[in-house]
Amino acid sequence: MATASKNKGRKKTAPHAESPKEKEPSYMVQVGDPKMLRKDLLESLREIIIFMQGYEKFRKIQEEKLSTFGTLRTQVKEINNLVDNKLRHYFPKGKLKPFLGVKQKEAPADVAEQPAMVEVEPPLKTLPAGPKPVARSDLDELESQLKDIENQLRDIS
Repeated sequence: MATASKNKGRKKTAPHAESPKEKEPSYMVQVGDPKMLRKDLLESLREIIIFMQGYEKFRKIQEEKLSTFGTLRTQVKEINNLVDNKLRHYFPKGKLKPFLGVKQKEAPADVAEQPAMVEVEPPLKTLPAGPKPVARSDLDELESQLKDIENQLRDIS
């Protein structure tokens, strides 16, 4: 009963009706020279694509650099292994003191020196690594977009 007496004293309020949202006004902007604006936009797009092409070339060079350093690193490791494993057998065992002998006097200039016979092995022909699959699609796509933009610029002019 106590709850019934409390409810009698209150007024029932009707829920507020939502006011209709005002439509945002649509603005119109007048462009003074639409052809020049379009031309400026196309030229800026052209410059962006040229920049992106330069970046693609830079990235390609960086990848080549990394692969070259990787091959160099493996070749140096291979040389070190050869020196450590195979040539150590031919080196003398034990500790040797460095040779600090007396400097020899130079031979007189009258004596003709005989050229030393040096055998030169022909350089080993290494086959270049097979062509790596290069993602040319990005570069080709940029070039096609650049051609399209240049064609549109010619049409405007």
